[in-house]
Amino acid sequence: MFRKLTLLGTLTALVAANAPAQDKADHVAIIVNKSSGLDNVTLSDLQKYLKAEKTKDPSGSKVVLTQREPGPERDAVLREVYKMSDGELSRYFLQATFTGAVAAAPKQIGPSAVNKKFVADTAGAIGFVRASEADNSVKVLKVDGKAPGEAGYPIVIPK
Repeated sequence: MFRKLTLLGTLTALVAANAPAQDKADHVAIIVNKSSGLDNVTLSDLQKYLKAEKTKDPSGSKVVLTQREPGPERDAVLREVYKMSDGELSRYFLQATFTGAVAAAPKQIGPSAVNKKFVADTAGAIGFVRASEADNSVKVLKVDGKAPGEAGYPIVIPK
């Protein structure tokens, strides 16, 4: 009996270890300027950064938020990180700006290439792109210890 349980445990571990990684094209990478002190964030902390509740990264740099044009990447971030609709997010930042809770709403940035360049050129910038579009000009954050493409990565574009 013990031998069967040991074999079952070993097989389960092998299957889990060899499970295929998810396709990076289906994940949204959270990107930051290379000088950022951020490397790995919890989903909860990421939400606080993107909602401007946390305004400095661990290195002390002021966080500069970017927001993508409408599309599947933005929809995934709205659903998985903000947990809001587009309209709710607009109202959140309008109210937070009006009350002084935040200095400004995220900078509206166009397509991925423009967003990536802005993040690469701006200390403290945080943005997002489709994971397959991220390159070495920016740092890609792990979320809850998972990198885009790894099983269990939380910001996924639905198929």
